[in-house]
Amino acid sequence: MMPADGLTRRALAAHMRALADFLEAHPDLPLSPHTRVEVVYFPRGSDREQTEGIDRIAALLGTEGHREGQHYACEHSFGRAAYRAVAIPAHVRARHRALMSYAGAIRLD
Repeated sequence: MMPADGLTRRALAAHMRALADFLEAHPDLPLSPHTRVEVVYFPRGSDREQTEGIDRIAALLGTEGHREGQHYACEHSFGRAAYRAVAIPAHVRARHRALMSYAGAIRLD
């Protein structure tokens, strides 16, 4: 996934502000007490390039990369909103693709 250009980035920020304004203007709309909003970035490249990308992003966020199972991630939270970057190793992506290849063959009775 390539990083968004400036126009896309500004549009996303505007949409997030619009959502926040909408939620504030409509207090009657229900929200789960577990609601969380995340902006997530997945770096591209080899496993090593992805890990290095997470470390660069973590430095910008003033945090450190950490393992979450088989993923490598960093995050900066604003309460229940967050910016996250997540690297998923090639073998994990391959296993997921293999598992999903059976999705159309399984029918629940």
